[in-house]
Amino acid sequence: MSECAALSGDFQLVCSRRPDGTTYVSRQAFAAPLHLSKTYWNGEILLVHVINQTAGLFGGDVVKTSVVVESGAQVLLSSPSAARFHPSGGREVRVQQRFEVRAGAFLDVFPEISIPQREARASQSTSIEVEPGGEVLYLETLAPGRVASGEAFEFSRFAWRTDVRLAQRLVHRERATLSPHDGSLAGLRALFPASYYAGMILVAPASEAWDVAFAREVGAQHRGDEIAIAATRLPAGGWSIRILAADALILRQAIGSLRELLYRCLGRALADARRY
Repeated sequence: MSECAALSGDFQLVCSRRPDGTTYVSRQAFAAPLHLSKTYWNGEILLVHVINQTAGLFGGDVVKTSVVVESGAQVLLSSPSAARFHPSGGREVRVQQRFEVRAGAFLDVFPEISIPQREARASQSTSIEVEPGGEVLYLETLAPGRVASGEAFEFSRFAWRTDVRLAQRLVHRERATLSPHDGSLAGLRALFPASYYAGMILVAPASEAWDVAFAREVGAQHRGDEIAIAATRLPAGGWSIRILAADALILRQAIGSLRELLYRCLGRALADARRY
């Protein structure tokens, strides 16, 4: 059987603020497999759904995303369905993301969960640039696989690189490469046989004064054999928060509780991603 042709998708978005305070898409461009759904302004934030029009990502696919949130604009960037990484035949899926947030702007990156399936190979590279006075809430997640089908950590390789800069200063850098073939999954498997992972990065000037106890409020809603949560203060302007959960439902509940808590602490009304 011949290999399927790989796709090279490109998604570019610029969101700006009108004089009346509303946020709108001022520039857009995209190519398969990515598509921009109809946007929705709820009176406080612009909901933007990025849709993959195919069954997921396959070996050799390259997806590039560039999002700029101009001064004063308020954006919730989400997706209505999970990101599925299919068996790759040895070829790697590459996801490249770049987010730029100007002074006075807010960006909430809230995608559905990433699911690498058996023998999938994928890498994700993310760059986040924040100007002074800008705010970002960025989420990345990882499922162990199609657990309901008996798969758990059977992907070939999943790697990600994340850099966050505030006022051009590097305040967060993460490098991780996971594979069932080299022992790199030991940490995930230590607590739960099929751990579900979420990492959330917050960059917001107001959060510098917070105490780490804010994260315990989320952990207290679950039993110790269901979830583990940790928060680390960034060198400037924010926090890095990690969650390990025993299953997908517990992870989803913890992410929801954490988002609600962070929005409340920031003095914002929780934005509904309208995932139907």
